[in-house]
Amino acid sequence: MTGESRSSKKIIINVDDLGLHPAVRRAVEVCAAKGSVTSASVLANGPDLPFVRPMAGVSLGAHLNVLRGRPLSPASEVPSLVNGRGMFVGNFTRFASRALRGSIHLDEVKLEWSRQVAHLRDRGFDLSHIDGEKHTHCFPALFRVACEVAAEHGIPNVRRSVELHTSSTTVLGHMRRMFLNTMCRRAILVMERRSTDAVWGISTQGHHLSVARLLHDLNTMPTQTEVIEIVCHPGLTHASDPALPESFGRMRVTALWTPEFRALCDEPWLPTLTAHGWTVTNFEGLASRSKQAHARTA
Repeated sequence: MTGESRSSKKIIINVDDLGLHPAVRRAVEVCAAKGSVTSASVLANGPDLPFVRPMAGVSLGAHLNVLRGRPLSPASEVPSLVNGRGMFVGNFTRFASRALRGSIHLDEVKLEWSRQVAHLRDRGFDLSHIDGEKHTHCFPALFRVACEVAAEHGIPNVRRSVELHTSSTTVLGHMRRMFLNTMCRRAILVMERRSTDAVWGISTQGHHLSVARLLHDLNTMPTQTEVIEIVCHPGLTHASDPALPESFGRMRVTALWTPEFRALCDEPWLPTLTAHGWTVTNFEGLASRSKQAHARTA
């Protein structure tokens, strides 16, 4: 793991978008009980946030968001992040265009992200990691801001969305991975923050997400890759569920919910990974192991 000594191979299975919708919350609860989800990242401005509670065995992080919905900050304080209706732009392409032109004001990003972290902390969440909606925190200038926010709030881990395996299930998945890998090569961890060696699940989503595919891709990674975060988006829907808010824009993630939930529920993730020498843990487990290793060498 970047920034700390390594021991055995470890995998964290993290669900993004907790707080977005009841379907995501249900999926995390069910999969956590099965042991096939060990971590989740929470949207501070998500409409389902009031119903999210800490869960045994699940480390929680902040899913930093300057892309969708309404900011926690007054629109007048973050004008470079919002549209004419006072909402985030709701579209990755429009956001990327602003970011790459230098039209995003980093002080506004830091203000909003700090408020999001504080809001989650005020709700009683002990945060172990930080990542971003659609990985927007990986734009190099924004990545430094994410590290600064993490340091100021004592959060040790920041996701670098780098995939090291060489296979692709779709052309779009391959393009997504190449774009993020290019950005993350310029996104340097600062403020003594840590990150996993790699992530998995960005270019392998929906019906392609499976423990068999993961094992295949693990064999194509460099041998020194020892801590991996699986990024996934399961959802368990009910007929009475509300629609996603229009303010969140068009979201393709709903198409991932059911196939990824079924994969995480129906496939033998824990026994299979354990049999192949991987320990399934969470971000809090990484921290405790790091402290134990430090104590032994002190």
